[in-house]
Amino acid sequence: MNPEIAPLLKRTSQSGHLLLLTCWCCFAQSSPPEHFEVASVKHSAQQWGRFSGGPGSSDPQRVTYESTTLDLLIREAYHLEPYQISGPSWLGAGFYTVTAKEPPDTTLEQFRHMLANLLTERFGLVTHRVTRDFTGYEIVVAKGGPKLSPAAPSSDKFPVYRGSRDANGVMRYTFTQTSMKLLTNRIEIMLRRMSPGIGVLPIQEPVVDHTGIDGKFDFHLDVETPPQPPSDPGDNADNISHAMQNQLGLKLNRVKIPVEVLVIDHVEREPAAN
Repeated sequence: MNPEIAPLLKRTSQSGHLLLLTCWCCFAQSSPPEHFEVASVKHSAQQWGRFSGGPGSSDPQRVTYESTTLDLLIREAYHLEPYQISGPSWLGAGFYTVTAKEPPDTTLEQFRHMLANLLTERFGLVTHRVTRDFTGYEIVVAKGGPKLSPAAPSSDKFPVYRGSRDANGVMRYTFTQTSMKLLTNRIEIMLRRMSPGIGVLPIQEPVVDHTGIDGKFDFHLDVETPPQPPSDPGDNADNISHAMQNQLGLKLNRVKIPVEVLVIDHVEREPAAN
């Protein structure tokens, strides 16, 4: 027993003794959960996946990944971009259906920790981390300074990000409640979606924020897109950077970026029995 607790127990009445033990037990049980309450992992013959449930959804205590890949599950568990995983090529080829039930009030961070433990237990996942240099982009303030308006008060729970193309081939993106850190993620998505080639894996390049700007902002960004995808993927970044400079007072610079990569040392194709 903790030496600081023992003297207190001696000085308390029976009711106080029970109260103290109750509080101490509650404290001992407050550690975050390590595992899902129930989890099932099965092979799937389908190749079109769907995700539902989990923290922040309408069904927070149950999560389902239908026809998902190990690559996606690992990225979800460790909160990584595709280029941050180094492992066997088949990680994105086999399909699985995973259903799991988590305790009430499980946070997103706890959920990811439980998913990582599930991958270790069912697939024998063993990893280590290294830092590698990637060619990517930094967002910086353009000459003349930023042209950003602070975000308006909003009842929206999450920031809005959506895009639509007009008849002239211009993509109009709408951003609300968007920080510079979040913008880096959105620009990565824009670069991937504008990558040339149908059925070709999109180009994965990191984007980092070097603006030094704090706060959240609402804005639109209109990006001209050619009728046909350009042969040089860098042209997409040039189009985005030109639009950002004229409309937001920001721009993209191509740079080398050190990125932490998760290296897969071992993983099994066949999951352990449920």
